[in-house]
Amino acid sequence: MPPVRQSSLTRFVHWGPILSIIIYKFVTLTTLYFTEMWWPCFGSLGGFLNNVLLLTLFVISFSCYLKSVIVGPGFLPLKWKPEFEEDQQYLQFCTICDGYKAPRVHHCHKCNRCVLKMDHHCPWLNTCVGHANHPSFVIFIFVSIVASIQSSTLLLKTLLLVLAQYGHRVLVYFPLKLTLLWLTAFGLAICLILTLSLLFFIQMKYVLKNCTNIEDWIVGKAISRREQDRNLPPFIYPYNLGKLNNIKAFFSKDDGIHWAVRSECGEYDLTIEQLEQKLIKESWKQPMVVIKEYNGRWFPLMFGVCVCCQIPWTDETRMPLNVGEIVQVTRFRKYWMYGHKKVSDGTRVRGWFPKPCVYSIPGTLKKDK
Repeated sequence: MPPVRQSSLTRFVHWGPILSIIIYKFVTLTTLYFTEMWWPCFGSLGGFLNNVLLLTLFVISFSCYLKSVIVGPGFLPLKWKPEFEEDQQYLQFCTICDGYKAPRVHHCHKCNRCVLKMDHHCPWLNTCVGHANHPSFVIFIFVSIVASIQSSTLLLKTLLLVLAQYGHRVLVYFPLKLTLLWLTAFGLAICLILTLSLLFFIQMKYVLKNCTNIEDWIVGKAISRREQDRNLPPFIYPYNLGKLNNIKAFFSKDDGIHWAVRSECGEYDLTIEQLEQKLIKESWKQPMVVIKEYNGRWFPLMFGVCVCCQIPWTDETRMPLNVGEIVQVTRFRKYWMYGHKKVSDGTRVRGWFPKPCVYSIPGTLKKDK
């Protein structure tokens, strides 16, 4: 069944965007409320400029967030094929989108489309971060960090003024009922600084290498393969053009399909490496039969405490199972497995499920990878 086109506005009907907007507006408005007590907007030039700066950061950050959600990552056209037929041998074929995957394109099973230069699927955006929205996403992170630092500083200053006036003339009205409001806003601001700073560091590392999260993982496996087999030729990441050119490429408005590569590399070097890694992955695939039903819950208590306490901390789906089904397992953990199965309409679904649900089909057992 062909993918259904999702409206940009429907992406906001999800816990990620809703919660993101609530948190960001809450921290900003709460900061303005407390700051107004001791540094009023129209009481001094400093107070006015402080509010202008905070609101400006909020507008820039919020605009970049909205752009990241509405514009989306950019999707490869359905049934896409390379210009020359002989190039098809170097590309993976997507059965869902009924077309070949161009270089740097990956299929997202949540968006149900092939995404241009896919970095990752972000639940806070309810869409992927890819070629079209990656620059606005990084700008959003950076400006949000600056705004959160300003908010936390102003909130901390409010607390210090309250403590300093204890037993003296009251300068800041801070009743007990506002304590929870202050604690929540300050805690969220600190959490935003820590989490977004880590995310910004990771993203900038990729930007300076002209790389994505997925491609960095592919390169890591390519290096690992060559460490195990010295006969393989060295792998050179083809899109690393130098830091300055990498930054220019990151902010470029290209079509997201054709990319400049290093002089010593070919257009399909990365896709060829992907095909070879896919063959290895297929060799690891192990068919198993379902012996216990699983309803797809994240914390399946019926399988015991160990299974619930060591769930895969990833946004990948959980796959419900029915007794008697055959599952092709491709990833193994101590208490969980990842695989895929075919359903009645011929499509393939995939996801994580508890290890006790399945049993190896006799004669097919392979060594865990």
